[in-house]
Amino acid sequence: MKRALILLLAALLTLSAGCGAPGGGGGVDPVRLGAELTEKAAGLPPMETVENDAELFRYLSDMDYSLVSGYYLAYAASGSAEEIAVLSLKDAADSEAARASLERHLAGRLGLFRVYEPEEAALVENAVIAVSGGTLGLFVCDNAGELGRAFRESA
Repeated sequence: MKRALILLLAALLTLSAGCGAPGGGGGVDPVRLGAELTEKAAGLPPMETVENDAELFRYLSDMDYSLVSGYYLAYAASGSAEEIAVLSLKDAADSEAARASLERHLAGRLGLFRVYEPEEAALVENAVIAVSGGTLGLFVCDNAGELGRAFRESA
């Protein structure tokens, strides 16, 4: 009887450990996924990357970093418009707030590029924000739509 109870408890612990945080990013590693999607992006210039840095997160989003379980950001080293970001939230209920913060980020970038580099503004205008549960992707590149679809399949 003890053995059956121990086996049952072990099975329950294994199942609960595999579920992750309630309503979160579903176990998606934003750094791994972001790096994979960056490799699939078309026409990128040399890129710089940021991973899980609370201070630098403010560049990408104005949401409270305590709501984030991790993120990846690749941006053009030359200052052009290209960006790839994957953001994983602790709670999927915060997805709409995260999406709104990414939209504000894009609006700011669009205003900047319209003034200083109008030829780059089209990339920002055609950017894709994709959401899958508690994970979000931001794609500013030549094949943003394709990356959005790849994100949805992977996240």
